[in-house]
Amino acid sequence: MKTMTPRTSSPLLLALLFPAVLGGCAQNELSDAFGNFEATEVVVSAESRGRLLAFEVQEGAQLMADQSVGLVDTTAAALQRQSLIAQRRSIEAQRSATLAQIAEVNAQKGVLQVQLETATTERDRTRRLFDSNAATDRERTQRETEVRLVMRQLDQAESRIVSIREQANSILAQVHQLTAQIAEADARVQDAVVVNPTPGTVLTVVARRGEMVQPGTPLYTIADISTLTLKAFATGDQLPDLRLGAPVDVMVDDGQGGIRTLSGTVSWIASQAQFTPTPIQTRDERAELVYAFDVDVSNPDGLLKIGMPGEVNFQP
Repeated sequence: MKTMTPRTSSPLLLALLFPAVLGGCAQNELSDAFGNFEATEVVVSAESRGRLLAFEVQEGAQLMADQSVGLVDTTAAALQRQSLIAQRRSIEAQRSATLAQIAEVNAQKGVLQVQLETATTERDRTRRLFDSNAATDRERTQRETEVRLVMRQLDQAESRIVSIREQANSILAQVHQLTAQIAEADARVQDAVVVNPTPGTVLTVVARRGEMVQPGTPLYTIADISTLTLKAFATGDQLPDLRLGAPVDVMVDDGQGGIRTLSGTVSWIASQAQFTPTPIQTRDERAELVYAFDVDVSNPDGLLKIGMPGEVNFQP
């Protein structure tokens, strides 16, 4: 499962200082600002390629964080994983045999070192006998030849050990490579499970069970609508009345022809001004600079909807 960068909901129907756009809610001429409600939407996408074998997500459903909601076919990844494991076992067996060869040559090297000590002792003794005319030149030459022969055998054993170690290191590199490939296959198998990243309500579903998906294919969007954000705008004269964390009154239609007042908290204030949004019809109103600000409003009973208009009154 992949979580893409959160984005805001559908484009705002901004209606700053233009009551007609807000319908009945805008009839309150004492309101300080107007705006629309938004929620941070998360687009949940596939992370694996294959057929969507299971997918039971429905619009309006409530999902929990880390809840499994779908499964992409993992047959290819599973087969590849089994093949890689078999290859690694075969190569590991080769490496074990190579290490056994090193141990064998080391044992031979130990025997040769003992032989070298013996041959060196005999050579030195023969030299002393030769110097005292108690040994022939032939005997002295034979003992020196024996020492050189054992030393040559030791050099050959050492070269063989170096060669076998290089071979063992090469095999070990292959084992590491296969281990990494197995880990990738494991990750693909895990990625085949679609896991919901955040608690919330499913807003839209764009995939269906049985479809072929690719990594990055959007499956559904989800948002936590227990708290919505009212995106509104204030003029420069109203900025002194705005404070981060300050409480404000938010008015919305109650669905029965009346107005309901809710408590909200200012959560963000723009640091730079912008021109009044284009839904404002008059040229003078569009020329006025305003500051965007957000108000977080609790929505436990689901009264507030994404895109719903609202009004803000600043508390003294």
